[in-house]
Amino acid sequence: MMQNALRQFARPRGALGHVAGRMMARRNGPLNDWVVELLDIRPRDRVLDVGYGPGLGVERVAARATQGRVAGIDASEVMCRQALRRNRSAVAAGRVDLRIGDACKLPFDDASFSRAMSVNSLKFWISAEEGLREIHRTLEPAGRLVIAHRMHRADVGRYDRSRYGMTETQLEELIALLETLGFIEIRVARSEIRNEHIAAVQAHCPAATGEDHV
Repeated sequence: MMQNALRQFARPRGALGHVAGRMMARRNGPLNDWVVELLDIRPRDRVLDVGYGPGLGVERVAARATQGRVAGIDASEVMCRQALRRNRSAVAAGRVDLRIGDACKLPFDDASFSRAMSVNSLKFWISAEEGLREIHRTLEPAGRLVIAHRMHRADVGRYDRSRYGMTETQLEELIALLETLGFIEIRVARSEIRNEHIAAVQAHCPAATGEDHV
């Protein structure tokens, strides 16, 4: 039973998946607010959300990137439906493009985005390396990436999500992987949000010659 519940947060489906999406929508608003602040969204930014879930981050980014666009990929049809409903106005206006698919095979052109984000999604990708490589490909020079994830805590109950969070060792491995893939200026911000310890890894793609980060 526990494993089935956990799978609903990895790839929500069916009635249980719908419930999982509603739970994420209720709990994760402050976390998405923080990630969007770290991204420093500008009106003309083109932003990618990998693992957009019920669409909270998409909603917040779209409110800032008023002259840009927001695109996302998620493996769950249930999450796609919830995210589309939450962002129906921006979708109708052509400012939001949400798709179902694999983080390791992004259906977007090279250098399509100026910003990219992922919230509590990385551990569910088929391959973190391939997913991050794809994000690097789709970010423009000097593009900014924020990957946020709840961290592991051993002193919590069996049903607490932090029990299954990212470990400090996994965080170190993520930083090393980003460096290997060519990301630069990697740093980690931390925050306590709704009784969860969150680590947000921030990184940039190298700027083209003569460019500064924006």
